[in-house]
Amino acid sequence: MAELFRILSVEDDEGLFQLLQVTLRPLPVALSHAKTGAEALALIPHLKPHLLILDITLPDMRGWQVLDQMTMDGDTLRGVIVLTGRTETTHRVIARLQEVTAYVTKPFKPAELRRMVREILGETAVNSGKT
Repeated sequence: MAELFRILSVEDDEGLFQLLQVTLRPLPVALSHAKTGAEALALIPHLKPHLLILDITLPDMRGWQVLDQMTMDGDTLRGVIVLTGRTETTHRVIARLQEVTAYVTKPFKPAELRRMVREILGETAVNSGKT
């Protein structure tokens, strides 16, 4: 049986989170959801996600602040995908400075996001959920 990867989506748009659920369903992942930065910061140390899918514009703070403030025990985090409607160059520069793995703008292509997730999570995820 394939390893089950933990992903935390930090997204205030419920419809977009539902699209993420459908998009990632073929992969061996457990997808959790935080609607605010504060909720994400409370979940991260306990959930210990392998991947963070992070919106920049949250109701209570910027996604960049989540990255600055998050703490994790161990090294389970394999990557961060910023999934945002923000297209300004300054946000892409901040993403590089924050060592974000991928910067994806909304609307996104589900197959491309699924491919990115597979690549970030590694061989086990690549060989699972071929669609």
